[in-house]
Amino acid sequence: MPSKVMWPKTEAQERLIEVARGIAVVAAEHAQRHDLEGSFPVEAFEAMRTSGYLASPIPMAEGGGGHGLSDLVLAQLTLAKGDGSTALSAGMHLMTVGNEGTAHNWPDAARARVFAEVVRDGALVNAINSEPAMGSPRGGGRPATSITPDGPGRWRLNGRKDFATLAPVLAYATSLVAVEDGSGDVATILVRLKQPGVSVEETWDVIGMRSTGSHDILYDNIPLTDDDIMRRWNPATLGNAPRADGNEGWFGMLVGAANLGVAEAARDFTVHFAQTRQPTGYPAPIGKIPHVREQIARMEAALLAARIVLLTTAEHLELPREERSAAGPLMQVAKRLATETAIEVTDLAMRVVGGAGLERAHPLERYFRDVRTGLVNPPIEARALEQIAVTVLDRDPFPRR
Repeated sequence: MPSKVMWPKTEAQERLIEVARGIAVVAAEHAQRHDLEGSFPVEAFEAMRTSGYLASPIPMAEGGGGHGLSDLVLAQLTLAKGDGSTALSAGMHLMTVGNEGTAHNWPDAARARVFAEVVRDGALVNAINSEPAMGSPRGGGRPATSITPDGPGRWRLNGRKDFATLAPVLAYATSLVAVEDGSGDVATILVRLKQPGVSVEETWDVIGMRSTGSHDILYDNIPLTDDDIMRRWNPATLGNAPRADGNEGWFGMLVGAANLGVAEAARDFTVHFAQTRQPTGYPAPIGKIPHVREQIARMEAALLAARIVLLTTAEHLELPREERSAAGPLMQVAKRLATETAIEVTDLAMRVVGGAGLERAHPLERYFRDVRTGLVNPPIEARALEQIAVTVLDRDPFPRR
C-alpha cells in the first residue's frame, strides 16, 4: 500500500518496522474479540516480549535496541495498522522508557534495575498520573494520591490513579504524588505494582481503544523508601513540574502515530473495498466511480501530509536541545494534525464503504471509533492551540534587527 514516502531511511528502521509488522499480524488476528470483550491483547504483548520490541528504545549500552523517537514513530504506525489499542498501550511503555533512556531523570540505580527487567523479562512500565478529581496534572492540580512519612527515609503511599493504561500487566508505574510532610512538595515516585496493597479496578469501558487496559490503580498503604522517589519539587517555585532533560515529544508523537496508523488501516480497507465491490447492475467495481476516486484521493493526500509532518517533527525532536527550534509548537501541530487527519480519513472511509462499514464483521467500524480517542489524549486541542498561539501572538511583531 502507499505511504513509504521518504521513510524508512535506515536499515535499523527497516528492521524495527519488520518486527512491528509481525506483531501487527498477531494483534489483528485477535483485535475484534478483544474490542468486543474489552479484554487485553495478551497475544500481541507476548510477541513484543519475545521479539525484544519492548526494549527497542533502551540504549544499546543497557541491553536495548537503541532506537530513537523517529524509529519508534515508524514502528508504531505499522503496529497500529494491526490494532490501534495494542499500539496505543504499547506506546505508553515505549515513551516512558524511551524518554528516560535519554533524560536520565531517575536515580541511576532505579533506571538500571527497571531497564534490566525490561530487557530480560519484557517488564512493562508506564507513567500513571491522572486522577478522578484532578484530571491530568497538566491542569495544575495537586494530586490526592500522597506519600506520608513513616519514619526516617520511609513513606506510605495511598491513593487512586485512573486512565492507567496497561494496568493488567504493568510491572512498574511512576506516579505523581503530594508529599504530605508540611513542605508543600510534590514528587514522582516509582512503584513496583506486583505487591500487596496494589490493586486494579476494571473501570475501562469506553467507545474506542477498548483493549488498552486503562483501568484504575489503587494504592493502599504501600511502603516506600527515599530510593523510590525519582524527583521532588515545590510547585510554588518551579510550577507544575521541574524542567526535565530529554525529549518532551515522545508522548504526543507516539499517540499521534497510533491514531494515524489506524487511519492508514482504514485507507487500506477502503481501497480494497472499492477495488472489489461491484453491486448488481454496476459495470465495474465502485473504485471506477469518479466520486469514490475523489474521496480516496482526499484520504491519501491527507495521510501523506500528516505522516510527513509527524515524522519530520520526530526527527527534529531528536536533535540536541540547543539545535531545536519551536520544538513545543511543532509537537503540538504534529499530534493535532495526526488526530484530525485520522478522524477525517475514517469519516471519508465510512462515506465510501457505506452501510457495510457499520458492521462489526468488518474492522472499519472499530477504526472509526478508535481514532476518536485521540481527541482526549494530551496535548488536547485547546492546550495545543494555546501554545501555538503564544508563538505568534505573544511576541514582538517588530523585533529589532
